[in-house]
Parts: sequence; C-alpha cells; structure tokens
Amino acid sequence: MPASTFLYVSRVAADRDVLMAYDRDSGQARTVTDLRGDGSNGWTIDGYSLSKDRTRIAAATLYGPTQADVATKLSAQRIWSFATDGSDFRRLTPVFENTSQGRAQFQIEVRNPSFSRDGATVFVGYGEYWYEGTSLNGASSIWTVGAAGDQVPDLFKAPNPCSLVSPSVDPSTGKVAVLHNVCIPGQGQDGIHLYAEDGSGTPELLVRSDATLNVMLEPPRWLPDGSGFLFIAVSNNVRGLFAFDMASRKASPIVLPEAADSRVTDGTIAPDGGSIVYCLREGDASNLHLIDLTKDPATDVAITTDGKSCHPVW
Repeated sequence: MPASTFLYVSRVAADRDVLMAYDRDSGQARTVTDLRGDGSNGWTIDGYSLSKDRTRIAAATLYGPTQADVATKLSAQRIWSFATDGSDFRRLTPVFENTSQGRAQFQIEVRNPSFSRDGATVFVGYGEYWYEGTSLNGASSIWTVGAAGDQVPDLFKAPNPCSLVSPSVDPSTGKVAVLHNVCIPGQGQDGIHLYAEDGSGTPELLVRSDATLNVMLEPPRWLPDGSGFLFIAVSNNVRGLFAFDMASRKASPIVLPEAADSRVTDGTIAPDGGSIVYCLREGDASNLHLIDLTKDPATDVAITTDGKSCHPVW
C-alpha cells in the first residue's frame, strides 16, 4: 500500500464496520473489506494494524465463525490477517475454550493486534471478564500469535498486578509499548510502558497515567523512525491527542478540542512525518481531520463529513 495511503474504519451501522483506505495525495477513498465474505451482513472491528512492509492487515473481529466457535456459546473476537486489497484472509487465533465455570456474564475479549517488526508475529490483547454481583472481575494480558496462522498463542509477558492492553510495536527497534491499566494500588503503575521485543526484563514507564494526564486505552501510534509516538489522554477534562518524544522522554499536546462535547478518539502519523490524521468526535458524530505539517503554520482540515469515520492507521 502506498505511503500516501492510510486506513480507517467507517461504522456503517451499530454492529457493522467497513475498513477503508484513503489516499492523502488524491483525496480518494476505497473499500478494503466490508467483512461480508463469510456470508454475513458484516461485523465490527475491535482494533487493527498494518504490517511494517504495508502488505498485510491484522484485525480483531467476529468475522468467520465456525461451528466450533458457535458451540462454545461465547462471542469472542478472532484475529484475522489479510492483504491490503481485502483478499487472502488467514485466521490467526484458535477456537477459544469456554472456561466460564458458571461465572456470570463471562466473556473473552480479544483486541488491538499489532505486527512485530519483522511481520512474523502479531501481538494481541487477550482478556477474560465476568461479574461477581455488581463487580466486574478479570484481567487482560498480551499474547503473541504467528502471522502465518500456524502457531499456538503464546503469553508475551507473565501476568502482573495490572491489566496489559493495547500493544504497539516500535517499527525501528521492535520494542513493544503496552498500556498498564487497573493496577493494584501500590503494586503497579497505570500508563504506557515499553517492553523488550521478547517481553523480557523490566519495562520502562514512559507515560504515567494519573489525574493530571489520564492515558486512554487506544494503542500508541509510532513514528516510523521510532523517535516518538502519538497517544490519547485526558488533561483538564479535555480528551486530546498528545505526542511523546523518545529523546526527551516528554509528552506534549497536539490537539485539545475547545468545543463542548468534542474529543479526540484516535490519531496516526504519515510515514514521511508530514501529516497527522486524527478522529474528532463531536456528540455522536466522528470525522477524520488531517493536519498538514509541511505548511507554516500547519493547517487542520476535515477530510470526512459523514459522521461515521474513525480509527485511522497509517
């Protein structure tokens, strides 16, 4: 896929997404997949990523259930890989066993796949959740699966006092940014942590999540050279787009909406570093905005107006 093209999700119905590709240079959009190749009416997408060589997409979705999936009586997302033209679907995750053992409203949640630097592996968040009375219990960890669909899932990092979600791979080093969430007080720190590619050692805390800067659960979006990443956080009750600089180890705001009921949902940056695309939600409508960093001053224009476009990935 050309470096001028990014992907985004169009929510055409409450339970149905279409994955789109938009070319910055031509201003033209095309459908990559409507997830109807299994004979269904389509499905939602619960996170996706593009391989470093820009030839494959990995997505979390309920697409392609088999009889074995249905027999588990669980609605668990599967990880699929496919080409950027929407062809050659390959299932990467197995049928997940129903281990509810009578626990109320038990569910398995699989989200936000991210390709490894060499494209051979996909990192993914896997969580199990249930209710005890009115309390939600459970946790999430990071697992890996083979990008060819021929490997059993493997635990990336041993469980710790936090839920681990939203992995994102630095394309320059292979290291993995992971969000720690809902940590046991005194035993872990919420925020963005940087792990070695194999999950070994102690991760480095890059962005602390606290009352001053509350990091949201969207995966960080790396600059191609690994010099930093974009992330979503709430500061002073405003949900905005922030950039983290790896050299200074500091975060700074990029977009902080001023209008009431406006917030940034997600953001991504072009391979050439010349453009940022972010999703601005205003009320129930979401649209994509493009910041042209090559202009002085930089310009910010809406590139969709349909109210249903979000989650860009470059």
